[in-house]
Amino acid sequence: MYLNKRYQFLILFLVLLQGCASTKYPNWQYVRIEYKVPNKNCEYKIQDACSSTGAKCFNWFKKRATLYGANTVVITENKEGFISKGSAFMYHGTGGANEHASTTMTGLADYYYCPSNTTNIK
Repeated sequence: MYLNKRYQFLILFLVLLQGCASTKYPNWQYVRIEYKVPNKNCEYKIQDACSSTGAKCFNWFKKRATLYGANTVVITENKEGFISKGSAFMYHGTGGANEHASTTMTGLADYYYCPSNTTNIK
């Protein structure tokens, strides 16, 4: 029974933790990523930059957009790179290698608030 209560507490803690993350950036998962302004009725908010490994910039842009009242992120510049770090060594006739590779992204984005009841530009 004691283990069961610990398990229930852990689940409750994890649910509350997720809720706290969502309150800092409410509805960030609904922010759209675009590569051009979707329609002419979108209101420009601000421009922001991100440089990180992997695809972390996309979620970072989406979360930051909520702080400025934006619901659309327009990627204006996107540069991806590849970093490979490695080393090799020899010790008394035996060798080994250590290798690490990752992708990097440097992006520039504009934040917009786009009303949902407008038609897209064609």
